[in-house]
Amino acid sequence: MESFKNLVPQYALCRRDGEKVTITAAELTLGDIVEVKFGDRIPADIRVLEARQFKVDNSSLTGESEPQARTPEFTHENPLETKNLGFFSTNAVEGTCVGMVVNIGDNTVMGRIAGLASGLSNDQTPIAKEIAHFIHIITGVAVFLGVSFFIIAFILGYNWLDAVIFLIGIIVANVPEGLLATVTVCLTLTAKRMASK
Repeated sequence: MESFKNLVPQYALCRRDGEKVTITAAELTLGDIVEVKFGDRIPADIRVLEARQFKVDNSSLTGESEPQARTPEFTHENPLETKNLGFFSTNAVEGTCVGMVVNIGDNTVMGRIAGLASGLSNDQTPIAKEIAHFIHIITGVAVFLGVSFFIIAFILGYNWLDAVIFLIGIIVANVPEGLLATVTVCLTLTAKRMASK
């Protein structure tokens, strides 16, 4: 992933020491003043200071299909709803703006979402837990019956090789060959029932 990230580095037009300089988005710091025009990708979370018919495409972040107008006015307590914030990795589709960097890196809204997504644990699903539990029960029963018949065969005077064959035969006989087909049918029926609701 690192090599892909470095293929096309993102640049920002930033005002530093009274001059406009083009720097990579990774070099931005809090409080930097950046200029964004249509076609640019917003380099960090910014607070809009000046805007001229500025609209952004927030579909990658909020799912809104229509471009959202951005103005310097604070309009809502929720950062995702207010009109004076532009978010990292969203695209400017119209107009121009000047904004101040308020969040960078993992502290951006997109960075926090990525952190939450990568922090998910790969726990087993409930059905996987149930199938594993069922397999443990079947295995326990099969081994118990196999050992029991092995001991009974020895008590009845069978040769040790015949007793081992009984042991293996009973363990193999207890393996449910239809388990895969049963689970597949159950999942299909459940999916159909969920789709109808």
